[in-house]
Amino acid sequence: MSGDKRRWDRKDSRRSNMQKVVSTAEDELESKLGFGLFSEGETRLGWLLTFASSSWEDSDTGKTYGCVDLYFVTQDGFSFKTKYKFRPYFYVATKDKMELEVEGYLRRRYERQVADIEIVEKEDLDLKNHLSGLQKKYLKISFDTVQQLMEVKRDLSHVVERNQAKFDALEAYESILAGKRKQRPEDCLDSMVDLREYDVPYHVRFAIDNDVRSGQWYNVSISSSDVILEKRTDLLQRAEVRVCAFDIETTKLELKFPDAEYDQIMMISYMVDGQGFLIINRECVGEDVEDLEYTPKPEFEGYFKVTNVNNEVK
Repeated sequence: MSGDKRRWDRKDSRRSNMQKVVSTAEDELESKLGFGLFSEGETRLGWLLTFASSSWEDSDTGKTYGCVDLYFVTQDGFSFKTKYKFRPYFYVATKDKMELEVEGYLRRRYERQVADIEIVEKEDLDLKNHLSGLQKKYLKISFDTVQQLMEVKRDLSHVVERNQAKFDALEAYESILAGKRKQRPEDCLDSMVDLREYDVPYHVRFAIDNDVRSGQWYNVSISSSDVILEKRTDLLQRAEVRVCAFDIETTKLELKFPDAEYDQIMMISYMVDGQGFLIINRECVGEDVEDLEYTPKPEFEGYFKVTNVNNEVK
């Protein structure tokens, strides 16, 4: 085993162990808060409250994979979550007819990180005639975790930046050189010309690719290998959820962001199920504030119970 592979193995092992600890702690906490993991049983009907990037461990291999945690509320007010397995990915653009060579190189170079590579066709908006629907071939590189994606993307970014700078420098001479030099074997590294869609957040990519949106009802089923979501477009009424919204106002220096080292909290306002509360720090506010109403629109009534305290600690 080469030194690079041993180094990757050690890094993957440390990262995997850390992810397992964090994921287990999060699952235990969320279970106590009412979002127990739904991993088997009959189909459930749930209103998607929110979703977030997460990870899961294969019990057979002990390997960690990326996933998206989906949080649901049922019609009778109960809640649950499920883990949707999804591979992050980005695209690599290559020189024409070099897709297979670059694919082979990437599979060998990043065999520990890359889960799969496939050649796909997509519209290239950089082409002058892109409105004609002309498509370009890209390498779609998929990974088991976001961390692996970021590591490979970081390596390839340097390669692409170098190639683009070199292409710009040679562009003026391309027509002259093309007629005078013999065709040389292309180097795989030199054939990678761009990276695409590497900066799309993992959970956003999941939602786009699977047409998943918060605030909608889904039939949630568990298959032998994955979660199956069926959107219920016939259900329009949202679930009865408890909503807590809050805002914190602090002191700050002019043209500066607040700094927790020396700036104070002036007031905290929060609203739970339509009832508002306001906490005032009298060290920053000159007089006691009485209960108040703030109703920006008739459908958004706001009645606030005010509590005046002597200082930030109180």
